[in-house]
Amino acid sequence: MQPLFIDCRSGSLFAVYWPPGDLTINRTVLHIPAFAEEMNKSRRMVALQAKALAEQGIAVLVLDLFGTGESNGDFGESTWSIWLQDIEDAIGWLKMQGAQSVSLWGARLGALLAMDFVNQHAGLIDRLLLWQPILNGDVFVTQFLRIRVAAAMMNNAGPQEKTSDLKNQLQNGKTLEVAGYMLHPDLIRPLMTLKAERLVLQAISSVDIFELVAGAENVPGLANRQLLDKLKIDGLEATLQAVTGDNFWASQEIATAPNLIRLTSERVSLWQ
Repeated sequence: MQPLFIDCRSGSLFAVYWPPGDLTINRTVLHIPAFAEEMNKSRRMVALQAKALAEQGIAVLVLDLFGTGESNGDFGESTWSIWLQDIEDAIGWLKMQGAQSVSLWGARLGALLAMDFVNQHAGLIDRLLLWQPILNGDVFVTQFLRIRVAAAMMNNAGPQEKTSDLKNQLQNGKTLEVAGYMLHPDLIRPLMTLKAERLVLQAISSVDIFELVAGAENVPGLANRQLLDKLKIDGLEATLQAVTGDNFWASQEIATAPNLIRLTSERVSLWQ
């Protein structure tokens, strides 16, 4: 494990690099993190998975996007286009280390960001690995804004708000604070237009989706099943795996899902 800073167009970005055991750089994976507090709750799981992949001979770069973690900038300055640019710059860094191919591994909103990157940058990415992907940006924004709405409801002295009003403010160029995070309109407005089913991903070799489920049924949700069907219709090699485990990105305490690490590692071991 090597903590480092990468010089990118948006500034100095913090990353943790996990080189393969034999130090021969061939296949590499770039991790695109979850959003806001979900990123913090996911760090333990991401580190465990990165270590497991490195032990399989795959180099992994875990990146803090602009305005997040230890990277340059404030969260309130982050835009969707800057984050896409950060991914491109990180891929360039990996290629400079000798990477012959780069795959993107996205968690939650990072998965949708990774898919949009492939949609806009055909030919740069080999494969997609998606953990509990967000598939509809507008729905995600609504859910995140509800945190602010709920907080306002607890304060009878303050103004009561609706998610539709908050969305309109963002659409009109206003920056909003939610749960301690400042939301730049140019981060949220592009996100609200994104749906995974509309993105063009045919330029890559495969997409592997993992969904955490509770209980013994072990059946993925309808949205991911529909995305899987769409990817296969488009001619992509695609898999969807339901995994029994805790929702580590949303738990009160730091949690892990060992089954997810095991099954992800098994799937990646089959990559050619």
